Amino acid sequence: MTRQIRTHRRAFAVLLFVLVACMPLVLQRVSASSNEPTITVVGDSITASYNNRVGDARQGWWSMVGRHYGADVTTYAEPGSGYLRRGDDCRGTRFYERPLALLTRSPDVMIIEGGRNDWLDCRRGNYVISSTRAVRRAVNRYLDDVRMVVKPSTRIIVLGPVWGPRDAGHEARIRAIVERAAVAHEMEFVDTSNVLNRARVLDGTHPNRAGSKALARRVMAAIGPQLA
Repeated sequence: MTRQIRTHRRAFAVLLFVLVACMPLVLQRVSASSNEPTITVVGDSITASYNNRVGDARQGWWSMVGRHYGADVTTYAEPGSGYLRRGDDCRGTRFYERPLALLTRSPDVMIIEGGRNDWLDCRRGNYVISSTRAVRRAVNRYLDDVRMVVKPSTRIIVLGPVWGPRDAGHEARIRAIVERAAVAHEMEFVDTSNVLNRARVLDGTHPNRAGSKALARRVMAAIGPQLA
């Protein structure tokens, strides 16, 4: 066990140098004053494909959450990505390959939004059905990194995969893996089941404005009246 932990830490340290300046992410911010609370979000297209324009049809759930709490939100998100799967059509990053999300600051709250894409994996540039073992290993690897690097004072919230009607047959398997790993790492797990029903999606996968609002409400209900 000690040897595995040391090897894992060495691998993570290497990533810090190799990836810190070359990640093809969609990084966005909800800016508040320096005295306001801070939130970091790591995610996939449910986060990356949305903006911070109040009232816009594409205003992100994270923007709504940030504005509700008057918080400064920074997102590190990439469409198509996950704990296991690379984004950008298998050319991008996985969650653990985004060290900036863990190192640039010590947020009051860190929210991990992902898993929806992990029913597929990338193999030689093509998508294949992922194995349960591979998904479990990837989720635990990333949560290990978070626990190792993020300060104990940060509240860590792991969202269950935000799943719409499309590919619903794969949801239960991935959700169970993410929930079990979050609990094992003593992180808060937020069940997002049924948030994105048919009336709240654009294409069977991505939320419309009603879907983003529903997800924001689910997250805010879990956070409570105060972030910390």
